[in-house]
Amino acid sequence: MTTGNTDRYTKGEYLANNPDWHVEDAGWKATAIHQILIKNNVHPSSVTEIGCGAGAVLYELSKLNSTVASFSGYDISPQAISMAAKYENNRLHYYSDDLLSIDAGLPDVLLMIDVLEHVEDYIGFLRKLKNKGKLFVFHIPLDLSRRSMLKPHVLFQQRQSVGHIHYFTREMIEWALTDAGYEILDQVYTKPVTDISPAATVKQALKKFLRNTSFYFFPDWSAAKWGNYSMLFLLK
Repeated sequence: MTTGNTDRYTKGEYLANNPDWHVEDAGWKATAIHQILIKNNVHPSSVTEIGCGAGAVLYELSKLNSTVASFSGYDISPQAISMAAKYENNRLHYYSDDLLSIDAGLPDVLLMIDVLEHVEDYIGFLRKLKNKGKLFVFHIPLDLSRRSMLKPHVLFQQRQSVGHIHYFTREMIEWALTDAGYEILDQVYTKPVTDISPAATVKQALKKFLRNTSFYFFPDWSAAKWGNYSMLFLLK
């Protein structure tokens, strides 16, 4: 996987900044992936993930779908793959390798979960990835919003802490996917963790209520206004 600065991932900088590698989000992400596949009557026998990180999303997905014969995760970070090793079993395997540079077969479904925003040439990356799977599930954060434009330090924090070098709206992602040759079969928003987790204070509870209420009635407006939503795509 060609990224803007591969040293960040291969030499341990990303792990130093994110020691849990976001494994706490794996459960709800796996559930969202499982739901979009079931909704569209997709029943794969093989699933591969590029940029699998510490492997938790693929592991959680494997627990949700016992009919998939094989799960394979690839990441350029040896530290991430070392963390993922504890999840391995006879159906689930992880590899410290660049999936774009090897012939790993053609899985029924190829996952790319929160990776594109880290990739320097993301259009070129998408075009190369098109030949690596039959169907695709991509999860991409929508970092650009009215809020982030008014408070650019939010984007700078994303860049420094989690390595986002590109920022997208829903429309920008749709255009990029179309330009790279993909057909969008389905797409759904996923909410930020703050909107699905219990609120710790009254202020947080009020903010959560306002966000969830506006999202219920006006999802596109809410995503563009508040930010921190993501989009989950099913593609071919």
